[in-house]
Amino acid sequence: MDEARRIKSILYPLARDLRNLHTFVANIQNILHAKPDRFAVGVPPGLTSIRDTLRSLSKSAKAMQEVNDITIRECDLAEQLTGDSVVLMLRSAADLRLTARSLKNPIDQVYRMVMRLCGYLSPTFVFTVATSSLIDMMMKDVEAVSQRMITIKKAVNRLTDYEMTAGLPDHVERRLSLLSPQLGVIEKEAGDIADQMSQLMGKMNQMMELSARLESLMRMGAALDHAIQDLIPSMSILKQLGQVMAEFPLDPHEPELQAMQLSAALTRLDLPPDALTQLEQRLKHHADQYVFPIIVPLSEITEKIKGISPNNRLLSGIESNLQVQQGRFSNMDRLMKTVFDSFEELFEDYKKLTHAA
Repeated sequence: MDEARRIKSILYPLARDLRNLHTFVANIQNILHAKPDRFAVGVPPGLTSIRDTLRSLSKSAKAMQEVNDITIRECDLAEQLTGDSVVLMLRSAADLRLTARSLKNPIDQVYRMVMRLCGYLSPTFVFTVATSSLIDMMMKDVEAVSQRMITIKKAVNRLTDYEMTAGLPDHVERRLSLLSPQLGVIEKEAGDIADQMSQLMGKMNQMMELSARLESLMRMGAALDHAIQDLIPSMSILKQLGQVMAEFPLDPHEPELQAMQLSAALTRLDLPPDALTQLEQRLKHHADQYVFPIIVPLSEITEKIKGISPNNRLLSGIESNLQVQQGRFSNMDRLMKTVFDSFEELFEDYKKLTHAA
């Protein structure tokens, strides 16, 4: 007797534990995967977003460095080839070279700081990659179990109502009595897993603080990427000039003749005479807009992260514990599916006798 009510008394705390577990797993998933708008202020991005942004930032900083170095190299070659003669197309090469050389130190500094930041955060990013699929899989399983739990609870509620008014057949009571101990084991296991995940979520608060400190990187990455997207097409001008200049070996004996031949070859490129001036203006503009403004904040971020970045021991402990809890939940999930299948089979059989279930 009263087996349906006994099972109902187990299902309610089990449902509560599953709701708590869902919340804890969702919070951990948010720490890993949150993707706020890159220009939203004060919204901590997930570690995956930070990892992608830092990867993009390092590529953009490297590309900016390469653009500047290529500019210096090609302008040096232009000066050596033309000497004191004037080649209209290369008239602005000297000014462009001075600008590029003045930008070399700040651009190199940005790239070095980004690389330092990547080094400090590398263990955290390794942890993020290792645990992301684990948490996503666990979240999917918890949601599936929670949805099925709603159906089981409704059916058990109807059985309980019928039990209190008309009583249940003996064979139904016997089958429910076999399921009750299994549900008790599941409820205790679910409660313990939820408690462990709560503790792990607390330990990951340090990583949430970390991502909040790195939120401004989202805007830096977007800004520098915009600069590179504009600069790289402009570099086709230097590449074309470089290809032409490469055809003229240095000849100190007849510089005037060589300058005339070079000028004729450059004319065939059909480029605007002020092409290098335009490139210089773009380089200056993007340095003023996107390089110089991030040097100080990037330096401050790098120094702060050096002190608060989680160590390998903490990350390894969280990762291994997450693997344990995910494994425990998978085992519990298999048992729950077996028990829920038995419940659903019982409900289907009972529907043949009454409309109560």
